[in-house]
Amino acid sequence: MNLNDLLRREGINPEQVLALRHRAQESQLNKVLPWLAGDRPDLFNMYQQYQRERLEQAMLRMTGKGHIASFIGHDAGKAVFVGLYSIRASKPLTYDEYWAIPANRELKALGMMGFTGETRSSRELFDLVLTDFYSGWAGKMIVKWPPPERAWWRRADRNEMPVIAVLEESQFHG
Repeated sequence: MNLNDLLRREGINPEQVLALRHRAQESQLNKVLPWLAGDRPDLFNMYQQYQRERLEQAMLRMTGKGHIASFIGHDAGKAVFVGLYSIRASKPLTYDEYWAIPANRELKALGMMGFTGETRSSRELFDLVLTDFYSGWAGKMIVKWPPPERAWWRRADRNEMPVIAVLEESQFHG
């Protein structure tokens, strides 16, 4: 059983799914990602609603018809399922608009750098809506992330992500 099998069982075309393995570059933020996914899903979702330019372009092409399968890096070559989100819409935000959002300021307090190091004048804010796709497996389903591990996003249809385990207890709570 792999991610694409699960998607097809629910009538979701893997060609319309981008798989993301979140691992924040900021070490302080990276440590709290599992807690955010479990206890502050609003902040976790805000964190993933902005992406680097290449992924942003792929998400723009799927807006209104695609999904992201969200994972958090677990151990080497493994990822823990957070949820499947519909990519509903997007809008560009300037630097000032980005930091005017209270959730982004809260994420900054947790270590997020935000716009740092970017030369573009705006970023897309994606409206990502959590679906009920295997929601009982959030924090419990672990998949094998295909190499190279540094590639933190993939097109689901072009990759095999076998389900390694479905744990009894969520990895996202204390």
